[in-house]
Amino acid sequence: MQLLKPALVITALVVPLARSAQLWHDVNRYDVNGNECKLRDMSDVVCSQLCVQSLDNCPTSLQPDCPDGQSFCADGQCHDECTDEIQALNPCHCSRSGSKLPPQAADLVPCMSSPNVTIREFHPWKPENDIRSTCGDAVGIVDQSASVGVWGKTWIGGDITALWAECPSAPAPNYNYDESYWIATFAVNGALAMLIAVWAAYKYFAERGVRSWSAGHRLANGGNKDSSSVPMMPEKASSFSTKEAKANPTTSVADTASNGVRLWGYRDNFLGTTCVWSIGIVTILWICFLGVWTADYYGSLPGKRHGVLYSLSYKSDFLELATFLILWAICFIILIALFVLKPHLRNYFRVQTLPAQGQFICIERALHEIKMLIDESTWIQKQVNRLTDALVILLSRDREYTTCP
Repeated sequence: MQLLKPALVITALVVPLARSAQLWHDVNRYDVNGNECKLRDMSDVVCSQLCVQSLDNCPTSLQPDCPDGQSFCADGQCHDECTDEIQALNPCHCSRSGSKLPPQAADLVPCMSSPNVTIREFHPWKPENDIRSTCGDAVGIVDQSASVGVWGKTWIGGDITALWAECPSAPAPNYNYDESYWIATFAVNGALAMLIAVWAAYKYFAERGVRSWSAGHRLANGGNKDSSSVPMMPEKASSFSTKEAKANPTTSVADTASNGVRLWGYRDNFLGTTCVWSIGIVTILWICFLGVWTADYYGSLPGKRHGVLYSLSYKSDFLELATFLILWAICFIILIALFVLKPHLRNYFRVQTLPAQGQFICIERALHEIKMLIDESTWIQKQVNRLTDALVILLSRDREYTTCP
């Protein structure tokens, strides 16, 4: 009985929907009662351009008739001179050029523009047939279903001597990635990646002695996983100094592992320092690059691009916005990565040595968090705490790093 009332309500809602008519996909076809609407007249309808391979195939009413001294050009109008700019405005090419222009459309030329027409009993849910039929009748085309095709669907050939230039949506503009600004972007970041790769290889080679010593040190301590790969801080941390570390590079790991303090030695290297400066410069360049796209969005770039909106994205606001969002995300990721890696970044671009041999000593100290009333936490709080602890360890926020000369 408890489910009876909800079931009746759901049934009462579903049954009318199952019997209802489709109202929104066929615009103005049905009224609110589901009855088909009475067709209306549509006046001043613009006809598509009629395209042919030879102007002799144009209907008589659309044959070019230019005043003396003017010529009929590829844009479908009469001009004193058919310049390259005018010829490029051929409506029969549907805003396509080069490899994007179908070869069947390369030789098409427009007839004179057809006059606007009034359509009786206009079908708004499928207007193409009404427009073609009425426009063809207006210019004197007989049996156009057999002699006139549609651009992109039926090309000229055989009985087809003309086409209606019902152009499909122009393909969205996109980058060729051979633009100068993208080539510069790829070159700069590629050079940085190559520089870091060379440094990683050099660092691996230069630190082979430390790795050998660390392997032997762990073996001497029974393969204890808690043993550091380098000497650790002795228990009397308050009286320990870097001089003592250099004087005693083989401090007992077993005596200091429980203290949670480790020592690492590092030496500067020209190649590593170059990498650090390169990362900083490239980060600044990314931020400046984002500023350039912001200025381009508002048409504020200097020079010939000044006052032109979206000039870097072929005047496409969608492409400009998508590019800006991607660049913003890249800059955000770079800054977050630098923040997360900040405790390790500078020392990574130094050569690791024993503390006694290093120009710099990095002191790594474990941080311990005291959580009050943890036994009274709910299950959700415990799961959140577990995820928080995992994230802290992943981001190396469970340890404090101090580097000093």
